[in-house]
Parts: sequence; structure tokens; C-alpha cells
Amino acid sequence: MDDESDDSIITMSMIEKEQKTMSLTITTETATTPVSRKLKKKKGIFKKDWLNIKEYSPWLQEIKNDSTRARCKACLRTFSVHYDGKTALKKTHEQCEIQKISAIEGTFVYHGVKHGHSYTSQQCTINLVKTLFESSSTVAKSLSCAKTKSRAIACNVLAPYFKRKILDEVLEARFYSISFDASNKGNTKIYPFVIQYFSDIGVKKGLIDFIEDSRETALDIFNNIIKVNLKSVLDNIQQAEFKLQRTWTTAVDLYRIITNLIKKLEQRLQNKYFGNEVHLIFNRLKEVDKNRVEELQESFELFIKTVVEYINSYFNPEKEFYEILSVLDSQSIHFLEWDYFMNRVNLIKIDGINIDELYNEYCEIKFIYDHMKNKNVTINEQIKSNISSKNVYNSESATNNNYEILCDIIDNEKDDILNKDQDSKGYIQSDQLWSYLLNIKPNTTPNLKLIISYVFSIPCSNAFAESIFSHMNHLWSDYRNRMDMELVAAELQIRKNANISCKDFYKFILSQEDLLKKIASNEKFGKKKRILDK
Repeated sequence: MDDESDDSIITMSMIEKEQKTMSLTITTETATTPVSRKLKKKKGIFKKDWLNIKEYSPWLQEIKNDSTRARCKACLRTFSVHYDGKTALKKTHEQCEIQKISAIEGTFVYHGVKHGHSYTSQQCTINLVKTLFESSSTVAKSLSCAKTKSRAIACNVLAPYFKRKILDEVLEARFYSISFDASNKGNTKIYPFVIQYFSDIGVKKGLIDFIEDSRETALDIFNNIIKVNLKSVLDNIQQAEFKLQRTWTTAVDLYRIITNLIKKLEQRLQNKYFGNEVHLIFNRLKEVDKNRVEELQESFELFIKTVVEYINSYFNPEKEFYEILSVLDSQSIHFLEWDYFMNRVNLIKIDGINIDELYNEYCEIKFIYDHMKNKNVTINEQIKSNISSKNVYNSESATNNNYEILCDIIDNEKDDILNKDQDSKGYIQSDQLWSYLLNIKPNTTPNLKLIISYVFSIPCSNAFAESIFSHMNHLWSDYRNRMDMELVAAELQIRKNANISCKDFYKFILSQEDLLKKIASNEKFGKKKRILDK
């Protein structure tokens, strides 16, 4: 009995101990669980004290709606502090320094190319900046952009990037045209190949290749493609020629430009008006030799008739074609008239066009256009606002109509004449109008977009290809006569394909991680090294 009672006492004692242990374990777990959760919740939260640290205060910014993230004001990026806390600031600071250095070097190269600076001059500028800001900027002290590096950035980073952007847009456009021209540089024959296509902001053009060919085979094949060149001292003819030379003039505008020119010349013949100065000279000359005045009048009339015949000889064979295309011209009296519109559809014959769907799309676009005309804001201002929203880093392009950005070297003597039409607030560029109309309700007008893309991909002149040589002569001068063809091609592609102003390029390149990595790495030298190995 005593043994049984002892066993029961021992058993009861063990059970009580186990229960106490379990109770203690459960109590400990329940007590520690909220503590661990509380600590985890605090970990990785942005602390305002960090803003007072001298090393971080110039660039660090708090994100008020997300306490686990912070923002770098210098490189315009956000990063997480959730896991690393303050360590994340140090890592980001080091990475940001490298990216800022790469961005500054890339911007200096871009600026130098846009303005035709030599790489020797650029290296001198970098050294000057390092000296001037050595005591106040760690970034300035780390800059390194000598001739070899600058050339590599231009040839293997910037030029391929802007060329690739053009080709990516061309793939979306479906229709495009390629033009070329030829010129000599010493004993070398040079050919720029340019492309034209319709984009979401209107007609775009770019330089896709720039090659040399001493055999002149390309010239033999395409010797007689474009021969039209209006040359005259008369102001009317000069104005028409300048309009044809504008890089934004399209085939849609050609009928209006040429027919207006012919009408003005015929009106001169009818009124026998050859200019006020000629009229004053004739009045004085009549008193001396009246027959001579009549001879001069006849010669002037013959000259104008010859010019009209010359224009018609080239224009008449294609007159009907351009007249039908002009229905897309916003200044045409037949703009958006269905009968004329159908004539154009029947002319170009694009496969896959559904006429019934096209008519519905046409009606929708016409309603949108009529509504635009009734707004308090002019159509021109609506278009400019649309383009500005799509050109984040170059809002000036909306007002300059993409002719040339402010940083480019342009012919100042022609600039006023080329932009004369656009001084008027009512001027509407047809390609930009159509891009705006088609993008108000995107993906709802596939048939109409095919037709517009096809028509606006047709170049009306070779002016853009010819303009390449003006830029070539500026950058490939006698002072930079050691440039090779690869470098010349790269600089021209940067000039013609990039539409970002120098002051905005720094912000732009900070947002392009791939470009920054290539600038900072030795990858940019790879192409040059392979050429040397051969």
C-alpha cells in the first residue's frame, strides 16, 4: 500500500512539473512573439535623422507615403531601406557617385558632338573642370574622359543607342522610305542613308548609315533618281524651294506648294509685274530707249514662261498622284472629304484594308476634328501640347516642329525663311495633326492608320539627305582631319537622331541604366579592340 501511494505521489508530482513546464513554454512563446514582431516592424524604416548627416543630406529625400523606401535627388531613383537600413544609404551613395560620373562624361561627349568640339578640346575642358571644382566636388575629381574614352562613348554607346531607337520606331510604323545622296570628301565618295516614317508625333527622319564607297557603284545604280532643283532669282521661286527643303515638308504638301508657285508666276505674266525696282528702272529707261524696255519685258516674260514649263515638265507626270494625296493636307479645301479620300485609297491599294471599317473610322476622325475646331483653344495649341507631353526632355521641339533643336548648328541665314510659315499661330503641320487625331483614341483606327503611315512615309525631296553633308563639313573640318569614317558616322548619327538639348541630356542619361553601365565599363572599348586585333 505504501509503495502504491508513493508511486501515485511521484506520478502526480511529475505531471505537475510537466504542466508547469508546458505552461512556462507557452507563456514564454506568447510573451516573446509580440516582441519579435514589434522589432521586425521597426526594422528598415526611414529615419529623419539621416537627413542631418552631412554625407547624405545633399541627395537624400524622404518618401512620405512609404517609410521603407528613400529617394536619391541626384540620380532621380528610389531605393529600399527595409532590409539594410542605413547601410543601404552607403551602398546607394557609392553607386550614385559612379552613375553621376558616367552621366557627366556622357553629357560632355554629347555636348561636344552637338557643337563640333574636338576631343582634344574636350579633354582640356574636363581637366579644367577637375581643377576648378577639385575642393568642392568628389565627382569632379573622379572625372576621366580623354580622347580615347570620348571616342568610344560616341561610337559604341551613344550613336548605337539613338540609331536603335529610330529602328525600333520604324518597326512599329510598318511603312518607311529610305533615301540617300552622294558627295566627295577628298578622293572618297560618301553616301548617307536616311529614313522617313510616321510616328505618334508626326513624320520623323533619321540617319541609319553613313558609308564610303570609292567604286561609285551606288551612284551608277541610282544616278538619276532625283533631278528636280528649282533655281531662280525670283522671290516666289526661292520661297517655294525653301519650303521643299524644310525637313518637315511631306508629299502631302507638295501639290499645294507647286500649284501655288505656278499660280503666282502666271499672275506675274498676266500683270507684267517683275518687281517694283524693275518698274522704276523701266520708267526712267523709257525716256532714253523705249524699244529697249520692250525687249527687256519680253525677255522677262520668256524667262518666267520657261520656268513654268520647266516646273510642269517634272510635276505634271505626277500631278494627279500628288493632288490625290493632298486630301490629307490640313490646308486643302478638300481636307477630310470622303470622295477625295476614297480616290487616295484606290490609288495606293494597301492589302488588308476593310472599306466598311475604314468609313466608320473616317467618320469618327471627322467628328473629333470638328469638335477640335469648336474648342476655345486653337488646334495648333492642342497639337503643341500633345507633342510637348511626349517630349519630356525636349519640349522646345513642339514649337520648333522638329526642324532642328536649339543645340544643333543650323544655317541661320535660311532659318527665318524656313520657319516663316510657323510664325503664325494658325499654322498647322499636317503630319502632326494626323498623329494627334489618331492618338486621341488609339487602336480604334487600324485601317486609317495604315493609310496615313504609308502616305507620310513618302519623301517629297532629298533635302534631309543633303543636309547631312552640311553637318559633315562642320564636324569633319580641316582642324579635325584625322577622324576616321566610323567616328564621323557616329557623330552624325548622334546629331541627326538625338533630339535632346544639352541641358536636358544629363537628366535623360541618368534614367538610362544600360547607357551608364556601358560608359562605366570597358565594354565600350570592345568594338575598337576587335578592329585593332584584325
